Order: sequence, then structure tokens, then C-alpha cells
Amino acid sequence: MIGSTAVGPDDVHYQMLKHLPNDALLTLLNILNNIWASGKFPTSWRTSTVIPVPKPGKDTSDPSNYRPIALTSCICKVMERMINSRLLWYLERNKLISPMQCGFRKQRSTTDHLVRLESFVREAFAQRRGLF
Repeated sequence: MIGSTAVGPDDVHYQMLKHLPNDALLTLLNILNNIWASGKFPTSWRTSTVIPVPKPGKDTSDPSNYRPIALTSCICKVMERMINSRLLWYLERNKLISPMQCGFRKQRSTTDHLVRLESFVREAFAQRRGLF
């Protein structure tokens, strides 16, 4: 579950969700599955509380020196993670993602591509040495 963050407009905090009993978690899962099946998202999930945070070392009297932080529903974010998990599972299971893609995939990272590039460069240098 996501770490400790500020609550959104619905005043539901992650700590509340984290400490729900199993029966309540199953009820929440059923609600989220019904939302998924119907495609009807609560209108409250479309709103956020925007908090302006001043940029460090900038003049606070200038509105352009703030960055907005949008606090959205924690339950909505749980739903987003659930959808993302299901989509990734489906794409991985049906081999619909290129094996060359490393970004946004579990147990893969940019480092994989850097190691692959280094291997190609080393191999190219080794092959060129054999030509002379």
C-alpha cells in the first residue's frame, strides 16, 4: 500500500484503509470491482484539493514561484493501482509488451538497457580487433 500521505477531499487516509478488517477489505474490493465493471466512477474522485507549495529560494510574493500539489482520493489511488496491476498482469501474461521494454515493468529497469548497450559496444570492439 502507498505510504503515509495527506488525505484528499474525501478525508479517507491510507492508515484507515491499512487497518481495515478483512471483511471490510473484501467489501471495499467488491465496491471497486463494481466500479470497474460499471465504468461509473464517483464524481468526488474527479476533484482534488490543490495546495500551493513555494519553490525553495524563490520570492513567495510571485504566484509563479509555487508548484501545485493536488491531493486526491486515497481510495481512487488504490483503484488506480489495482487497474494498473490488472492491466500489467494481462499484458505480461499474453506477451503483449515487447521483451525489450524495461520501463514500468517489475524486475526491469533502465540499467538493463545500459548493460545491454555496454555488451553490444564491447562485442563490437572485440569483433573489430579480429579484423586487423
